[in-house]
Amino acid sequence: MIIVCKGASKNGRRQHCQFFHDGHWGDEELVKHQKMHQSVASPDYFWLGFDLSQESGVYSGRDGKR
Repeated sequence: MIIVCKGASKNGRRQHCQFFHDGHWGDEELVKHQKMHQSVASPDYFWLGFDLSQESGVYSGRDGKR
């Protein structure tokens, strides 16, 4: 599965992150990336976490399309 970083929020603005990982939850690479974001955490910066990448052509049902 492809796990992507949702980025961070800094001063109320979203910062995109280009990190993605083809593997499983709990893999060392994911833990290291999470720790990197958490190491710079402050009142104005917080990490948005990970999400699963959606395969192209597969609708989530949240876009209102049928």
